[in-house]
Amino acid sequence: MDFMASATGSAALDGKRLDAETYRGESIQIGRFADSSASGGDSGFSTIGCGLWIQLPPLEPGAHVLKIRGGSDSFRVSVDYALTVDAGQS
Repeated sequence: MDFMASATGSAALDGKRLDAETYRGESIQIGRFADSSASGGDSGFSTIGCGLWIQLPPLEPGAHVLKIRGGSDSFRVSVDYALTVDAGQS
């Protein structure tokens, strides 16, 4: 995971900066369910993950823009997402 030493990145949701968490080859839990019956009794598994991760806050109904920029050594990423959250039916 040496590439994490030079990893940099940023994310913004609707123009507001989001803080990233850095994982440098740490154990993470995948597929965890509060109710294990939802996964057929499988409570997920552990694996090793690394990178810069963000968590989105709950989004209000409507249009949103998520911009992600990052890189490490010669690798670069630049992604813009147009998100639409449906208000649902009452």
